[in-house]
Amino acid sequence: MSRLISFITSCLLFACIGVSALADDLDIYLGSSANSVTYNPNVLFIMDTSGSMTSTDNTGQSRMLRVQNALKDALGSATNINAGLMRFSDYGGPILYPIQGIDDAVRPELVTSTSASNHDGYEINGNVDITDDELVLSSGTDTVLTGLRFSDMNIPQGATIVSAYLRFTSEKFNVAGTQFTIKGEANADSAEFSTAASNLSTRTQTSAQVQWDTDNDFPAAGEIVTSPDISSVIEEIVGLSSWCGGQDLSLFVEGTSSDAASHRLARAFDSGQGGAPQLVVVYDDSTATGCIGGEAVYQVSSSRDNLEEDYRGYESTGSELTFSDYYNNYIGIRFQNINIPQGATITEAYLEFTAYDTYRYSGASMQIQAVANDDADDFYPNYRHQLRDLDKTSGVTWSMPSFRRYSDYTSPDLSSIVSDIVNRPGWEPGNAMAFVFSDFTSYRGVYSYNDVPSAAPRLVVKFNGNATPGASSTVRELLISKVDELSASGYTPIVDTLYEAVNYYGGREVDWGLARGNYNVSNTVRKNTRVSHRSSYLGSDSVRPSGCTDDNLSDSDCINEYIPSGATYLSPVNDLQCQTNNHIVLLSDGEANNNHSVSRIEALLNQSCTGSGGEKCGLDLVRDISESETSSIDRRVITHTIGFAANTSANNFLNQLALQSGGGFYQADNSTELLDAFNTILRSVKDINATFVSPGVAVNQLNRLTHRDELYFALFKPSEGAIWPGNLKRYRLDGDEVLDKNGLDAVDSVTGFFAENSHSYWSVLADGNDVREGGAASKMTANRHLYVFNANGVITSSSNVLHEDNSSITVEDLGIEDETDAQDLRTTLLQWARGVDVKDSDGDGDTTDIRLQMGDPIHSQPVIVNYSETDSAIFVATNHGMLHSIDAATGEENFAIMPRSLLPNLHHFYQDISTFEHKYGLDGDMVLRTVGNSTYLYLGMRRGGNNYYVFDVTQKASPTLKFMIEGGTVGLEKLGQTWSRPTITKVRYGTEEKNVMIVGGGYDVAQDDKTVRSVDGVGNAVFMFDADTGDLLWSASNSDATVNLEHMNYSIPARISVIDRDNDGFADHMYAADMGGQLFRFDIYNGETGDNFVKGARLADFGGDTAETHRRFFYGPDVTEIALGDELYYGVAIGSGWRASPLDVTIEDNFYLIKDEGVFNRDSDGHYTFMSTISESQLYNATEHGLTSTDESEQAIAAAEFANKAGWYIELTTEGEKVLASPLIIDYKVFFTTYVPAVSSTSACAPPTGNSRAYLVNMFNGNAVSDLNNNGDLDSGDRYADLKQTGIAPETKILIEDIVSPVVCLGTECVSAVIQVDEEGNEEACTSAFACLAENIYGKFERIQRGAWHSETERNE
Repeated sequence: MSRLISFITSCLLFACIGVSALADDLDIYLGSSANSVTYNPNVLFIMDTSGSMTSTDNTGQSRMLRVQNALKDALGSATNINAGLMRFSDYGGPILYPIQGIDDAVRPELVTSTSASNHDGYEINGNVDITDDELVLSSGTDTVLTGLRFSDMNIPQGATIVSAYLRFTSEKFNVAGTQFTIKGEANADSAEFSTAASNLSTRTQTSAQVQWDTDNDFPAAGEIVTSPDISSVIEEIVGLSSWCGGQDLSLFVEGTSSDAASHRLARAFDSGQGGAPQLVVVYDDSTATGCIGGEAVYQVSSSRDNLEEDYRGYESTGSELTFSDYYNNYIGIRFQNINIPQGATITEAYLEFTAYDTYRYSGASMQIQAVANDDADDFYPNYRHQLRDLDKTSGVTWSMPSFRRYSDYTSPDLSSIVSDIVNRPGWEPGNAMAFVFSDFTSYRGVYSYNDVPSAAPRLVVKFNGNATPGASSTVRELLISKVDELSASGYTPIVDTLYEAVNYYGGREVDWGLARGNYNVSNTVRKNTRVSHRSSYLGSDSVRPSGCTDDNLSDSDCINEYIPSGATYLSPVNDLQCQTNNHIVLLSDGEANNNHSVSRIEALLNQSCTGSGGEKCGLDLVRDISESETSSIDRRVITHTIGFAANTSANNFLNQLALQSGGGFYQADNSTELLDAFNTILRSVKDINATFVSPGVAVNQLNRLTHRDELYFALFKPSEGAIWPGNLKRYRLDGDEVLDKNGLDAVDSVTGFFAENSHSYWSVLADGNDVREGGAASKMTANRHLYVFNANGVITSSSNVLHEDNSSITVEDLGIEDETDAQDLRTTLLQWARGVDVKDSDGDGDTTDIRLQMGDPIHSQPVIVNYSETDSAIFVATNHGMLHSIDAATGEENFAIMPRSLLPNLHHFYQDISTFEHKYGLDGDMVLRTVGNSTYLYLGMRRGGNNYYVFDVTQKASPTLKFMIEGGTVGLEKLGQTWSRPTITKVRYGTEEKNVMIVGGGYDVAQDDKTVRSVDGVGNAVFMFDADTGDLLWSASNSDATVNLEHMNYSIPARISVIDRDNDGFADHMYAADMGGQLFRFDIYNGETGDNFVKGARLADFGGDTAETHRRFFYGPDVTEIALGDELYYGVAIGSGWRASPLDVTIEDNFYLIKDEGVFNRDSDGHYTFMSTISESQLYNATEHGLTSTDESEQAIAAAEFANKAGWYIELTTEGEKVLASPLIIDYKVFFTTYVPAVSSTSACAPPTGNSRAYLVNMFNGNAVSDLNNNGDLDSGDRYADLKQTGIAPETKILIEDIVSPVVCLGTECVSAVIQVDEEGNEEACTSAFACLAENIYGKFERIQRGAWHSETERNE
């Protein structure tokens, strides 16, 4: 096999270094492209109801009460989630309420407790007590009047009450004869109670009253007592003309007795134990049309529901909604399912935003209008001037304050605007409402849904209006009621309850939820708990013993309630492909115990469990269900835990549950921390499916056949300003798993990006998937070693220091000589450039501290230099113009250097100018070369410019510029943007050996806008430079070159693939591909000079003169020698794709493999021959996979067509699918990736940035290698697997560890490149579509033998 000097082909055995950012053009990051299905996250709350939850911890309130209050508050403000509730029982736990959309309409059932000290009390002889821990309902022969006030009773005015009753928690056994009369206060909005004399008895009472003379015995303390039905009393109150749902009502219980022993005591709010008096009301919402009030919070819930429209009228939506006319003329946001009655009175309305960054520019304002539509449409598909042309209401002007990053800001009152919409005749509850912002002055920015869904804009509305039948009560209210009913008793069966939660999510048989426990469980626990909710399962209704009814489910008559066997849970996860955002939130205050589920879990997982006692199997269970590919229930569920006032042992287990599952652990010791924990989890679960940019990976390859386990990922975050934050983070490779510093999976199994709670090596805190947190960027201080350069030699001199005190850096260097106060601006710019937060970007009021200061490495590839076995540096170049050297051990910056010519860009970045003018700096590929003890780094600029820079980085802290190659200078007039990755090799020119650097002529930016093929002005060349001096040795083009070929009319941004056919260390052949879809070969005749040194010709032309056939080759081919029977040829593999316009769907791109036989034939002059130019018609069309057709006649036709063809090609038939990376030829197979825009994705839940596929095909005929879809045939569907990560896949890396464990990595997705076997030699099942494809790269792999292959990164001279 021939030797390819090209870097990428050396990946036949391994990859030393690599990264690729997502897309070239900005359109992949901007715009909603939102044709995908989206689901709100499923969240199942599991609440600890064990006996220890009665502890008060010296706070005056039990843990149970504090948990109830915090969870009710969190549920009250939650948006865009589906929620359900479980509790502990001594054996497992039931589904108290199944997961449903939190704002879905449900049958009303309100359960409300007295919720403040002055909401319950009693009066005896005119004396009122509202602070007692106990409510005195009767006291001997005295008449006692007890008052109970229930707030926010969301019952429509005039509603028909189906049932209503009171619940009391007994505080003392008492059965003396007593009579009670229950009445209400005839007041539509009852005031709080006070200790004023006769405060209760002087209030006006309802005429309706209910006698409670029987069944009113109070049992032992802690037992529940239920009143008779009091519907008539409630109906009289809500029937008052001034009543409106959401107001407060009061009830009175008058107790009398002729028995001095009568002493009924009930638990009061002030007991702090929970169990305060409750009112349970069910009303008929099918006829309820009276006044109802409320406060509702809505949040943008889809990428289709926010839109930015630039000054040209085109969509420009990104991660930030930018309130600036420099960026946008209009911004639209839309809220779904607005449950406000038609004609409602809007008492208050406003928008809430979360600031994207800190902005202090003065005079910021904008106009806010609503879309004048009964039911606003979303913004997809987008068309030009969509927002401008919408009908709008009158507007409100918002003069905005200074913004601080992550802080929330509220608009002025928008009641008049919202009223305009809900007063429209066609408005109905459940419709959508949209707002449009315009007339921007100055600059502010807020988070969009596209970036952080939990921080997307919110709408808050307070209203009164007439109820809509069937839509007056929601899941939110019902869940809050269920939380209010929780009571504490019993053990802490954490594992049992998790097991039942897994049964529910998996749609498995109901197990622990079938009964309230058995004879081993105390009657108190069995009275407090329930069987699983009727709506949670398919099967028979629960069987209730005699005397057990809906209004007394906590009665001792109900302890033997059960669900007949055979019931099966209704899983809340129905779409296994897209509904992957599922969560358990487990709160506990104690150590796990009472574990009865070990055998059940071991059977489910088909393995033995780890752990012991109450914890056994818990970690195994949550770990299993956290990965989609391995989940025993075929669903992915992430577990989050909260330790509330828990001891160290309990917290350790809860922490491990979260860590093993990929969730978060939160320790809370007070009510504030508890509410923060709930809210943090509810925010984080909404961000699981946010779109991320796939990073590239650099691997520390110490030698040819092994690598360290260090992985370095270059990251960036698209933004709408000029500053796109960048970072470099370190993780670890263990086999085919990417792990964080805690040894846990660093990569989310669904998104393919870093998991939310992962912790990279250099980061102090868990940095998860936030590019701006942790990593090398967080290690940069005010004392950095920053330099500029413009000449060969030492860079780290005092005259090159990037600092405001360096007078050699002038206003002219910075391009600001015409600015007002240029000298002051110079000082500010240079301070800002070295990392001083002169703009107070973090909003802390300090303009002298440090800011986040690493730019974006969009396309540049980080590389690693090993100075010893224990000392390494990672080089990463960014579009801020900096080449950073980062210490591998600490993440600290060694130095950063910048070409002086890029200094004028600093003003642009400082101003944070629009992303539509995104500035590029050092954006090209880097290549390392070792010469003896010296190490050289070759760097192009890509879109940043037309230069190549070559540095001597032998000294870790002292780089020098060896030379630079400047496009546009004499002899290099055709050198375009330096996209082409340098290939470093050797040639012999005459008798002189030369180290050479071979590059394509670069990119002509005119290609950005070309729809049909036309001649380029620059870039249509191949250059060979002296790799030691930068002198031009040879070139090829269509004119004015050493070799002139008439067809070289199009620019060549791709690397040049170079072959050393006889392994003598000297290059023999070069392959070049261009923007016109053409392929050239150049033959090097070592030892010759002048015109005889290199000969070349066009090999193939796959482009055309129409928009559909304007195929471009942005990436070079891979080439290998083939000896097949009597056939000898070079297989040349290459794919087409318009990298500069990844969302294009017009061009019909293909993947090609041609047979170049000329390299094995010579003419009479001894020169290698060239075939006539190959076109598609001379290749076999392998698209339909006819060679393996089950139809023998079709197979025969295909075989006849295949014979004597000059190769094959595969049409990429998915609209817009394109090849945007070089392929790899490995073991007679071709591995390549493609990109599919979201608009063409076959996935219903494709991300807005689209996604990628990995292909593996037989290099001889393009056939699939393995039956991936398991249909018994090799067909076209077996060629590829979809990747998890969004956007364009990074460059492929194949790594070999200890010779026998090859792994293929595409960014964060690493899988085995061989078929794995267990200790007995049995094949192990692959765990993902990509893993099933990649294991066939080497198949039954035993050992990679060391050969003679080298790459330019390894050469020792």
